[in-house]
Amino acid sequence: MRKLIVSAVAGIQEDKAISLVRNGLARGIDPFTLLEEVRTGVEIVLERYNRGEYFLADVVMAADIYKHAQQVVLGPADGTGDSGRHPQIVFGTVERDIHDIGKNITIVTMRHYGLEVLDVGVNVSPAAFLEKLQQTGAPILCLSGLISDAYDSMKKTVGLIKKRFGERRPTIIIGGLVNEVVCSYTGADYWVKNCTEGAELCIRLLKEGDGRCASESRAAK
Repeated sequence: MRKLIVSAVAGIQEDKAISLVRNGLARGIDPFTLLEEVRTGVEIVLERYNRGEYFLADVVMAADIYKHAQQVVLGPADGTGDSGRHPQIVFGTVERDIHDIGKNITIVTMRHYGLEVLDVGVNVSPAAFLEKLQQTGAPILCLSGLISDAYDSMKKTVGLIKKRFGERRPTIIIGGLVNEVVCSYTGADYWVKNCTEGAELCIRLLKEGDGRCASESRAAK
């Protein structure tokens, strides 16, 4: 069934994809496992768009399928959104990158887990990230990037945060088109491959303390 969900989403077949998700729930499949299959389908759509095989409208439709599936699996969002005065997480797409679908999906997932997330948008400069962290005192910073140009922006942001905050800096997590090599290059503390992994990592860090990970922490795999 899981491969069928991926195929349906990748083919922009919303009715079929949602029907498969409902059937999966009825069969007792883990809700977040189903959402990961939907997310995988969205990633395929993004890859096809980048190759010129799909149009932007297809990407938007795929994102809508994910949102619909999320409502089916988790119910309506709790609406906490950006209204929290003291967010636990500051999250944005770095400078020189305007991709936001992956960021938006991850933020919605995090909020369904009960996390308070401040979405600072796309093409966010290192100085803007710093300002939001200083204003909010958030213990976790999440940086998203889906193009190679984003790596240098991530590195500059991480460098600025470390310089200004020193040992009391927030934990920095990167996501998007990243891996362990990119994590090492940017100086981030962790990298994550998908939205559920990112949410679970943030929850674990917050439970461990103030969100700051030790300098010897390794990238999440």
